[in-house]
Amino acid sequence: MKNNGVKMETIAELAGVSVMTVSRALSGANNCNPATRKKIENIAKQLGYFPNLLGRSLLQNKLNTVGIIIPNIIHSFFPRVVNAIEEKLANHGINTFLCCSRDDTKIEAEKVRMLLGYRVAGIIMFPSLRSKESEISARTIIDNGCPLVIVDRLIPKISADSVGWKSEQGMDEMVAHLLSRGCKNLVYCAGDIDEWKNRKRTLGFFSALKRRDVKPAGEIYCEPSAIAVEKEIKNLLSRNNNIDAICCATDICADLVLYALKRMKIKVPEDIAITGFGAVINNHNSKLTITTARQDEALMGKTSAEIIIERILSKNKPPFKPLKKILLPVKVEYGQSSMH
Repeated sequence: MKNNGVKMETIAELAGVSVMTVSRALSGANNCNPATRKKIENIAKQLGYFPNLLGRSLLQNKLNTVGIIIPNIIHSFFPRVVNAIEEKLANHGINTFLCCSRDDTKIEAEKVRMLLGYRVAGIIMFPSLRSKESEISARTIIDNGCPLVIVDRLIPKISADSVGWKSEQGMDEMVAHLLSRGCKNLVYCAGDIDEWKNRKRTLGFFSALKRRDVKPAGEIYCEPSAIAVEKEIKNLLSRNNNIDAICCATDICADLVLYALKRMKIKVPEDIAITGFGAVINNHNSKLTITTARQDEALMGKTSAEIIIERILSKNKPPFKPLKKILLPVKVEYGQSSMH
């Protein structure tokens, strides 16, 4: 067995043990004396030997690796969560295989098939969209007996472990804050309606108003561009010039709204207050700090990794019962964009 030009026979001869003992030591098998293992590992390191992980995975029919599927690597949120996942998994000797779906469900499905083909030990999936296609991809993972943890963008119809946010509570606190500052006509602003209409933070906004017997002053669902957002705000103001607050689903939305209002010469927060969600972007259109809800990316990553590690080490096979459905808290941070 050659590996980087170094044979196991060479290591065995130098260590004064059998080739089988070398194999057990370098494969991490339990039935190897610790002192012997250390001696063999030191010799292997000095010779520049590294184990054939592919060959080992073929024998075990499982790669000691967790596949991670994220929508993109541009948004700072996802790399921060992945960093925490990788760190936690590495501490348990588990490798990571990072895939980017680019928020495309077809690419997401391809990544799922690839990871299953490599026989990864588990998959941590940030769905590209909560669409039927993402649901099918998640179900494919489960049906193939692979441990799955769905993170951030949850899929209600999928019976899998998941880690999300207490977004509704965060949005409720945001609405309460705006109303306490004297705002009476609140507008909700988010991205594509099919993607955002039934998300928890969206439902949280409207339920927060309903509980306080306040009617929403309008809704904005559009592509995340400055031109589109400005057009929607102008349309709303043409029908209701009493709008005094825009509650955004993300900080990116808040950034676009702030830019649009600046172009329209509308003062923030004096004329219209703004809130965001996510605490992942520093506004570049103004010196104002944005009121937003901070999400602990490191905690999400650590929690997701802990669940997948538990499932991988478990003697049980999917479907796992009971499922872990964890919702992490968000912390509202109050900035100048909503403080008169």
